[in-house]
Amino acid sequence: MSAATTTDKLGEKNLENFSLVWLDETASKHPDEEKRLRTVISHLKKFDGIDQTESYIQSVSKEDQIVFVVNGKCSHEIISRIHLLPQIFAIYIYDSEITDCMAEFNKVKGVNKELKLLVEQIIANHCDRINGNLSLNVFNASTRNQEQSTSSLNGQFIHCHLLIDCLLNMIPKSTDKDQLIDLCRKYYKDNPTELAIVNEFQRNYVADRALWWYTRESFLYRLLNKALRTQDIDFLFLFRFFIRDLENQLKQLQSPTKLRVYRGQVISNDELEALKTSIGQFISMNSFLSTSVDRRSAVSFLYSSTASADLQRILFEIDLDPSLAGIKPFANITSHSFFTDEQEVLVMLGSIFRLVNLEYKDRAWVAQLSLCSDEDNDTKAVYDYIRNEYGEGEQGSSLFSFGVLLFKMGQYEKAEQYYHRLLNELPNDHEDLPSCYHNLGMMENHRGNYTESLQWLNKALQMYTQTLKSDDPIIARTYNSIGEVQLRTGDKSSALESFTKALNIRKKAFGEDHLLVAMCYHNIG
Repeated sequence: MSAATTTDKLGEKNLENFSLVWLDETASKHPDEEKRLRTVISHLKKFDGIDQTESYIQSVSKEDQIVFVVNGKCSHEIISRIHLLPQIFAIYIYDSEITDCMAEFNKVKGVNKELKLLVEQIIANHCDRINGNLSLNVFNASTRNQEQSTSSLNGQFIHCHLLIDCLLNMIPKSTDKDQLIDLCRKYYKDNPTELAIVNEFQRNYVADRALWWYTRESFLYRLLNKALRTQDIDFLFLFRFFIRDLENQLKQLQSPTKLRVYRGQVISNDELEALKTSIGQFISMNSFLSTSVDRRSAVSFLYSSTASADLQRILFEIDLDPSLAGIKPFANITSHSFFTDEQEVLVMLGSIFRLVNLEYKDRAWVAQLSLCSDEDNDTKAVYDYIRNEYGEGEQGSSLFSFGVLLFKMGQYEKAEQYYHRLLNELPNDHEDLPSCYHNLGMMENHRGNYTESLQWLNKALQMYTQTLKSDDPIIARTYNSIGEVQLRTGDKSSALESFTKALNIRKKAFGEDHLLVAMCYHNIG
């Protein structure tokens, strides 16, 4: 066997949240067990050496979660080297009856002499979709005026909110489903079980069965949640039709009465510290929120979860009120779920909650949340802040605001990816096209690619002059940006001409005493 064999598709990219790492020089002799494992975790790498295994695990993004399977003959040395790594989610040992390592290493979740029995345990442990861990985003109103908020705590909340808002407001393309299926077929080409489900989805999917497909243990749930977690823009665009179908079905099933629902999971110490300082503030989660009406079920799962020095158990008690204005939908989906024995309430992606209380009780943290109305004064203040900072105005429409946020956060590659995606999606006369051109020009300027920058900016200027009045302040913004690039290239005369054009437009629009006019004088001076 080679040092490492892989089932990766599309390069080395893992499109799911979890991956399997298997250390055993005889791993290839267990094809049936491998096939069973890949029904719940498709991404698999096999190794026969400890050093190569450790090196690979350390190279994996800390965003990924590794389920490590190891032959007991070489388990203690490798586990002692990797068990504290954040990438390691759980460890399983076979061909061994030594169970004391479960006390020594708390990430060891199973030890069994028989590989077949261990595989069944892994599958059982990783099929609990309702209680899978979700990341939290916190908006703390007390920090929203600080410069660092855009790139730290509040920035992640705003980032997630704007992305979801854009996804829900963009009309899916008729080709999205076919492109998604094509990508999934390539990704799962070596996984016959999952490939069969992809083909079934292609043949049978209809919009009013979206919840059934989402709750099925399959590629849809795993890929969508990984894409939301990592904010994979290209992938999420292909999921727009599915997200919209889920939203429409939840609206149709909207619960008519108040509900209290529960969710047990583990969170990082950083997330816990953010919660401790955010009582009364706002919380969002970066996916659809699966909850249970059965508190005992949520608590039972909670105490079976791994708590460690880095992870803390938390039970969310969530109050949902359908009478609130402007909320996103939630519904008991039991009758429409793939698993009809689970009393599951699904809350729509992008919902916002207020953190009412947080206390430590019975070896776990308990957080009380309440669903927020868009019309609530405090929630409205959050939306107004987002709208003022990243929404309409010189930057363009709300559709464009997500790209503006990425640009302000310094995530230039993601911003460029988003703008190019918009260019491919939007009609030739869409109002956001020149704004896309403008900010692509600004990113090339930031990178020092001045020729490319001027090409994008001049394209924006050309489109603006065709669609706006010649004295519109938006045109002044582009003239000013062109002048900045020209100045960097040493073309001072052209820069002066561009700055002067921007000045004349802004003086006419705002008068002599406006800050933007002062900026023009500064550039000319």
